[in-house]
Amino acid sequence: MGVTGEYFRYKHLFWKQPSEKDRDEAIQVANKIRCDVCAAIVGALVRKAKSFSEDHLADVLEGGAEYERTGDAVHDRMLEHKKGCNKHFKDELIAEGFTLKSCKDVIPGRNDSEPCLFQDESQKPNEQSMDSYEMWKECLFYACEQTVSRFGDSLAQYLADALPGASDRTAVIRTGCELQARCLGRPAADSGSQGAPTAEKPVPGAGKKKGRRR
Repeated sequence: MGVTGEYFRYKHLFWKQPSEKDRDEAIQVANKIRCDVCAAIVGALVRKAKSFSEDHLADVLEGGAEYERTGDAVHDRMLEHKKGCNKHFKDELIAEGFTLKSCKDVIPGRNDSEPCLFQDESQKPNEQSMDSYEMWKECLFYACEQTVSRFGDSLAQYLADALPGASDRTAVIRTGCELQARCLGRPAADSGSQGAPTAEKPVPGAGKKKGRRR
């Protein structure tokens, strides 16, 4: 088996090489949490944007970054690939204390064991934990890939139109994730089941951005 994406996202894979079954499971969980993941990531990125212009919003959604080389081959390889959702799921979620919990443990009135995105700012991880593979982290990555990365251009255009003057930016961002980033699932014309989440694997080339006027 060749080198897979996990080796570009983490420095430490302590137990075993992730299997195709592990990836399939992570993608299935990502389907269930991608609206919350999209809203959390986009909300954080909007706060970092220089303005609400389409270009500035697209820039933060794309997540381009440059890092100085450290001389540690493994660390430098990880930083070289720390762009887009490889960057967002760590910087905007894991580093900020987000994790996955059973919904019944964190949402009043829920009694099911479905996964829910949960933030505990008192439990932010250290650097080694950030750079260590765990399957739940891959769920966050794939949820980002399915939404923020795949539909970044549409999101940027929508947000540039909707955010200026909005009284409830959180609601605007959530609507953008649902309608533009399709976090609820493909439209009926595409899937035959309106609003039904779809188990989508990353598509080669997905998330590549078309050129924008500068």
